[in-house]
Amino acid sequence: MKKSIVTSIVVFIWMAFLISCNTKTKKETPQKSQQTEVTEKAPEMEEETRKNPFFDMRNMAYKTTAEQIGLDAIDKDDVYGIISELDMNGATVTVVTFATGDTSIYLSSGGGFIGAGQHESVREVVKKYVINGQRYVEHATKIENLELPAKGMATFNFMTPNGNYCFSKNINELNSGNSEFSNLFAELNEVISQIRVKSGQ
Repeated sequence: MKKSIVTSIVVFIWMAFLISCNTKTKKETPQKSQQTEVTEKAPEMEEETRKNPFFDMRNMAYKTTAEQIGLDAIDKDDVYGIISELDMNGATVTVVTFATGDTSIYLSSGGGFIGAGQHESVREVVKKYVINGQRYVEHATKIENLELPAKGMATFNFMTPNGNYCFSKNINELNSGNSEFSNLFAELNEVISQIRVKSGQ
């Protein structure tokens, strides 16, 4: 029960932050926001993509190998990174975590927290999260591409030398504490909380 309350608070704060970001963006560029909703192929969307590096950053993280972060000696089935993504009212929060303690957060609305793993307290919770993620890989399906989470869903992408694996779960179910994956979600929220604290947000 206590864990569920903690995760609820963190998710609530995070949603409020996303809403404020989206509101600011709409106020600054109302015309572009309306045009980009019409079609994904509109020139305005291409312009927004160039201004917002969200997709490039998450794809770069997805393609990161164990060797590139100095973990070339690990077993082929060991999890060396987890890319966790949350759908928040149409916006996406991407949390990149590696077994080295390195971590970043990218927001589809623009911005984020880059290189938060420089703080020791953050590195510790990130390492714990990735290590514990090993227990959940057996529930995941091997994937080739990184897909955005569906409405109201959280996706967990486990990175191993043998390939990447993913599963998606309903955020409300995870947050209730009744899911077998609620502990993983609670640890993700702890990572987000630590990053926000150390980033002064």
